[in-house]
Amino acid sequence: MSERAEEGQANMEIEGVQEIIERLRGGATRRLSYDQIRRLISVLARHGMYQTYKIQSDLSIQRARWIKDKKWFASEEDLGPPPPEATIDYGRCHQPKRPLCYCSLEGDTALAEITAELGEHYVIATYTMPKGTVIVPVGELDCVKRTGQTYIGHGNSDAAKPYLDALDKENGIVLALIDAFLADEFSKPATNWTDYKITSAFSDVLLNGDLKPRLPIDVIIYPSVRFREGKNFAILPEVHKSKMQLVVTETKIIEITDVLGYGIFGHRTLATLRATGADRRLSWEKMQD
Repeated sequence: MSERAEEGQANMEIEGVQEIIERLRGGATRRLSYDQIRRLISVLARHGMYQTYKIQSDLSIQRARWIKDKKWFASEEDLGPPPPEATIDYGRCHQPKRPLCYCSLEGDTALAEITAELGEHYVIATYTMPKGTVIVPVGELDCVKRTGQTYIGHGNSDAAKPYLDALDKENGIVLALIDAFLADEFSKPATNWTDYKITSAFSDVLLNGDLKPRLPIDVIIYPSVRFREGKNFAILPEVHKSKMQLVVTETKIIEITDVLGYGIFGHRTLATLRATGADRRLSWEKMQD
């Protein structure tokens, strides 16, 4: 193939990606069905760089849950993902009747993601994501391109190398464009369920075999809606149950005493988790007034 022909093929590929992105951003989420959007997203995904890898060390993550009517949770199952029958709409990474367990790297990010309100009670559950858990990142190529660092590989100087090598290749600009678009979509606030079509469809593509990942995926990691530097996790329910380890001594119930904005909350601790029983029942120890 001639140099001019190769250049033309690369340009056509970029133009094709741009055309799909412009179509998706031009109000397609309201005009097109979920299945139509999923087909477009699948095309982008096949031209992007989305590879699974195992985390190299245990990772501490946080899950925040609102306590409705201030009735404290009684079972360890209450801290995890909702049941399928309670998952009635699309979300950031899930589809109806296919729940995921959402966590964040930091507690304040987790509270901001669920828009914690003054005076309400919340559980902050700390889990250990064990070494060897298989994750797939969204927006990590974009992060490396702009900062030189991966999401959770700061202690590993080689973690960014596959991305940097990919960016140096002929199709690096295509990879960068696709990942930047998806990173932006994942970090956009949603006002109704249609705003989740793109991210939900992309998560479905990742988790359900379109890309035939090298390793079965346990977790999607993606940028926070509230803070671009914040990191969120969408964990498969069976993985949450079988692999994530609840850290009893760091799990607590809090009351929000101040909402300062920018993801900064004042709170007081109402109780700490004392133990979980063989039946997965939670035993809380109230703080002294």
